Amino acid sequence: MRHDMSQVLVERPRYGGIWTRKGRAVPFDQLPSKQGMQRPYLERGAYKDLNENLRPLRRFLERQVGRLWNDVYSEIARNLRVTSTVQQHVRDHVPNFVRIKGHGGRAGRLGVGDPWPWYEPLYVDPVDGILKRTGDLPEIRAVRRLRKEMHRRRRPLESIDVGDRQLRKIEGIWYEVTFADLPQPEYRAYLILEEIPRSIYFDSEVRLIERVVRRLVTPGCFDVVTGEAVLAGPVTDDEPSRKRYLADNPPRRYAIAKRQLSARELRHHRISNDCD
Repeated sequence: MRHDMSQVLVERPRYGGIWTRKGRAVPFDQLPSKQGMQRPYLERGAYKDLNENLRPLRRFLERQVGRLWNDVYSEIARNLRVTSTVQQHVRDHVPNFVRIKGHGGRAGRLGVGDPWPWYEPLYVDPVDGILKRTGDLPEIRAVRRLRKEMHRRRRPLESIDVGDRQLRKIEGIWYEVTFADLPQPEYRAYLILEEIPRSIYFDSEVRLIERVVRRLVTPGCFDVVTGEAVLAGPVTDDEPSRKRYLADNPPRRYAIAKRQLSARELRHHRISNDCD
């Protein structure tokens, strides 16, 4: 360990403090007769605190994997004294990265939804006293592989957004799809006759009423991916039809062209066709 590890970790300036102009915030006659030096800063929420950088300490501990923990801790104790407040503060952060005691050094039986046995990335094996990585436990590695496999099966990659275009997997082949916005829908009013029963009974008489209905006249746009026509709007211009249309077509666009990706593009995006 470096002899100046305490200075490396606490090398940043203390954060906090008042950035406004110093001066009396209240009239002089309303100030208290006696108060501590830190009281006005604590009351205004502008107190200062240490701003340590713990990455060098974690890198040092990770490089000691495979050594006896007694030797590692002896090296830490030689360079960080308990008589110094700053150096003792650095020593207090060692348990944040190393699990020294507890859980018997083993993860036990873990299920797919169970959390890790501890949050520290390193631990001391109570059997041989060697510093080891938590992620190298066979139980955790097995659970990690199982989670990746379940995630891959549950959410297969079918599309990737690249700017205004999209990479889409169609029947096992990756294509680059170009989209265009749907045109604004145009409607025309029609007068129709609607039959309305006079009562709720099955054999009741019906009466004819005239009603004006606005129907869509804009032709559909051909989607090259689905091979179907995409309507520019709902068939009829009414509130229930508009809600159903927006639920089925939220982006309001359609595919106008598609191009199969080359082998170089597949490698660039780290994807592959099913037939490869």
